[in-house]
Amino acid sequence: MWQALPVSGSSAGLAPEQPVETLGEVSSPGERTRRPWLAIGACSAAVLGVGGLDYLTGTEISFSIFYLIPVSAAVWWVGPRSGFLVAVLSAAVWMANEVVLGGKTYSHPMIPVWNSVMRLGVFLIVGGMLSRLLSIVAKERAARHELTDAYAALDHTRKQQLLFKDQLLSHVSHELRTPLTALHQFITIPLDGLLGPLNEEQKDSLGVALRNVKQLERLIRDLVESARAEAGKLTIEPVPTSVKQAVTELFRTLRSRAAEQEIALIDDFSPALPRVMADPGRLSQILINLFENALKFTPREGSVTVTGALDPKRPGVLTVCVADTGVGIEPKTMGRLFERLYQEEKGTRSSRSGLGLGLYICRELVVRQGGRMWVESEVGAGSRFFFTLPLAASSGSQAETRSAAT
Repeated sequence: MWQALPVSGSSAGLAPEQPVETLGEVSSPGERTRRPWLAIGACSAAVLGVGGLDYLTGTEISFSIFYLIPVSAAVWWVGPRSGFLVAVLSAAVWMANEVVLGGKTYSHPMIPVWNSVMRLGVFLIVGGMLSRLLSIVAKERAARHELTDAYAALDHTRKQQLLFKDQLLSHVSHELRTPLTALHQFITIPLDGLLGPLNEEQKDSLGVALRNVKQLERLIRDLVESARAEAGKLTIEPVPTSVKQAVTELFRTLRSRAAEQEIALIDDFSPALPRVMADPGRLSQILINLFENALKFTPREGSVTVTGALDPKRPGVLTVCVADTGVGIEPKTMGRLFERLYQEEKGTRSSRSGLGLGLYICRELVVRQGGRMWVESEVGAGSRFFFTLPLAASSGSQAETRSAAT
């Protein structure tokens, strides 16, 4: 029943100066162990005081419950062994009162002794329960401290790993970009005819090499951007920006590639829509990633369309949509599209190229510019990727004026 707590002091018979925490931060370890005999004396005096009150009131008022106070205090402040001594003293004082005050009324002289033994059992049970509670609390506090230390060590390790990963990616990307730049230049020089005319077979071979170099450059760029996004180091410099202009420039870049895949690029973005507050380079990066992703999952004779709209329910933002007529996305995988390194299994033959970082980077760039990104899709009916960006200050007031006029 009784379980010794890891307290110190000669009264407990344990090694001194072993700290332990108690319930509710009532006392410090030193206050429990520095003067144990003084605490025992105070509890014993309290027992005698309760016994005196019991004697003065006679049998009219029962003071048995009050004997538990010094017993509990002894367990709390000193330890279970001291509580046992105070419990025995309480039972003895109770028995003395029973013999003196109740001896004339009980039919048998052993009844007071039996009552005192019963009271001693109650005192021991209460003291044992309190001792057990203190032991559980002390163990729980120790486990909590260990868990806190483990979390702190884990967080420190995670930060060290992120720092190491950032440094490694920065070094690797730098070392890879230099030879790739040289390779890109030496491929484009003959393709531009600077080294003389080329036959069709040579042009095709160099074209394949150039496309692979560009793919490697995109992979390195995505790795670096992903590491920066995870470390919170993406640079954003928002200025009033025209989304329509960014779309027009993007179409010039992707039109030949879309024509090779027999996919139509449709620009339904109204030039009357207001400017947004965004980083022009980052906006182009978002659009490029979304369009390249749409081209991957759209079969031949399909289409990719970009639109923009002002939503009256969300004033102050412009909503951009990139829709395709591709294979669509299953509902069970839609929630994972924006995860890092996630790739959809379904698609065209070229859809597995890349590292699965494009949509993750897109969402990070949109969120860091004050917007949000989501997707709507149906299997076999294509997908629609939406993102919002805040309107520029002057554009926002003009948009509100147009909305009020309509």
